[in-house]
Amino acid sequence: MNDSALQEDIGFDTAVPQRSAKTSKAFYGYPLIVVLGFMYFCSSGIVLPTATLVNPLMLQDASLGMNATILGTGFSVFVLVQGLSAPLVGALISRKGARFCMTMGAIVMLAAMLFLIFFVSSPLAYFIAFGVVTSAATMMVGQVAVQSTIGDWFIARRGVAMTAMMVIGASASFIGPPVINAIIGATGGTWQSGWYLLVGLSVILIPVAVLFVKNKPSDLGQHPDGVTDPSDIGTAGKGFKVYKNMGTVPFKDVLRSPYFWLISLAATGGFAAYTLAISQGVIHFTSLGFNNGLIVAGVAIMGGVSLLGKLLLGLVSDRIEPIRLIVASTVVLVIGILAGATAQNDSMLYVYYICVGFGFGGVNAVFPTAMANYFGASSFSKNLGTGIMITTVVASTLPIMSGAIFDATGSCTIAFYIVAVIVAACAVCGLLVKIPKKIVTPQGEEMSA
Repeated sequence: MNDSALQEDIGFDTAVPQRSAKTSKAFYGYPLIVVLGFMYFCSSGIVLPTATLVNPLMLQDASLGMNATILGTGFSVFVLVQGLSAPLVGALISRKGARFCMTMGAIVMLAAMLFLIFFVSSPLAYFIAFGVVTSAATMMVGQVAVQSTIGDWFIARRGVAMTAMMVIGASASFIGPPVINAIIGATGGTWQSGWYLLVGLSVILIPVAVLFVKNKPSDLGQHPDGVTDPSDIGTAGKGFKVYKNMGTVPFKDVLRSPYFWLISLAATGGFAAYTLAISQGVIHFTSLGFNNGLIVAGVAIMGGVSLLGKLLLGLVSDRIEPIRLIVASTVVLVIGILAGATAQNDSMLYVYYICVGFGFGGVNAVFPTAMANYFGASSFSKNLGTGIMITTVVASTLPIMSGAIFDATGSCTIAFYIVAVIVAACAVCGLLVKIPKKIVTPQGEEMSA
């Protein structure tokens, strides 16, 4: 496929932005990175780390009638609903704007936290409050909303901006757990008290969303990246180190492009590997004879290395094609999964957790950038929401599959090998994505993409 055909396939609009005499004020995109990072911190960043500590305490509450299977099913429902709700959240953002979506999401999240504390008294209520409502709320406030907003405010610096925002948000995985532990210890050790912090954060999120979130630069009379002349934003692609679609691509055309599906499937490898790690890692390594303290240390290392992966790969995603970074990350993931499948010593366990942390962190950081770069910002929230649905729906099946294999064989080794094959297939999908090399303007001038 030649460049012209590829441009047509992905819906590239060759129109060059018109110059504007308006001068931008101090660019709001930079403080907005901090605002959106805070929104992510208080929602997508902190909910699962909190649940990892709080939800197991529900097993000690005899009135709930919980067991490990029910507890795990709640996490599976949470992951599945994230994927299923993502396209709906993307459509809401496209129609009403990110600020409206975040405000409503914060209100829903507050209601879910209060319901968890005061009204959950059965497994069904747990599934609804945590698995469904809380999951959907985090997508409205966090992942889809903040990533799509960054995509609207930044083009040339999109990768760096996305990375900075996600590093702020992901720091919740380190800051949150000790705070949650302290709250639980100070309030008698009940599982309900573990959600008190989230109630307070939800209350704060509402005015922050209303007062400080701005949907697009045009809301303030500004342009992406803070330029005073919109034609300076890469001049329809000129000067970018990586390909960035400056055109308008309708959502229906995005869905028709094979590259949308290939990018989404490539990113699925990261989420598949991470889901396996958090759902079956402890059980797997325990069955191989490793002590619990060593496994917990490995999980902690995975969290730290994940943040490092986000930072390092995100910072170079404006210089190296994000889809190629996704491929590199999935290769790292395959290496780690194979090392962990039949780990025989401490080093192999650590290799597993380091590779999964770095690989997933890299994919998580650059996937939204890859989607925005390839298809532009015109329908980014819908594109990202649908892409997340693909990755999450596939990943949500793995805990059930690996659990069934463990029950049948007493080991997760076969499941690890299956996931390694899946992740390798995802890497191949990423390699099949073709990057346009030239952009042809209406004047017939060829520019480097």
